Amino acid sequence: MNRKNLWILILLIVGICGIVVVEGIIKPKARQMEMQYEAEQKNPYTHDISRTLKYRNKYMGNAGNIANLNYSLPYHDLNQSFQLYPDDLTVELKYNVQSEQLEEKKLQEMLLYVPTANFVMIDNLQALRMTFEDAVYTIERKEVEKWYGEEGSLVTLQNIQSWRELVQEKMKDNQFIQQFNDQLVTREAVK
Repeated sequence: MNRKNLWILILLIVGICGIVVVEGIIKPKARQMEMQYEAEQKNPYTHDISRTLKYRNKYMGNAGNIANLNYSLPYHDLNQSFQLYPDDLTVELKYNVQSEQLEEKKLQEMLLYVPTANFVMIDNLQALRMTFEDAVYTIERKEVEKWYGEEGSLVTLQNIQSWRELVQEKMKDNQFIQQFNDQLVTREAVK
């Protein structure tokens, strides 16, 4: 076998080995990591708020931005739509599920995490209504600002580290979640 053919054979073997490594090891690992990351985004304790920061806006009137913001948050898989009420500076998120069908802890986490993220990302949003088939939960910005400190305190939560410390870490305390829901969330039955 001459040298030219030997080099072609070596390069062919190296190419085949490279394809096997990429297709058999690297790509499956990358897909697995991507699936794990997406699964973590459905949980408020592991959600990466940095992917939501790109939907930060001064005004709540941008319907596409509101849709994408809430799609980037945990619980978006509960088949939601939304309605904007610009005169009241209110967003209504509609869920096609009864709140009583959800585990109580999950519902309480949702009622803390989703409104907090909406108020942090949309500067002029004053109220958020979360409408389920059996109940409407209302949370107001001024109450959430008091909860986290003072007026304007929500701006500090735009910092990823502050978000982790003041929202995600504190949510690990069930009493924190319970008090937030008892003090800030108003529930009305759907008629």
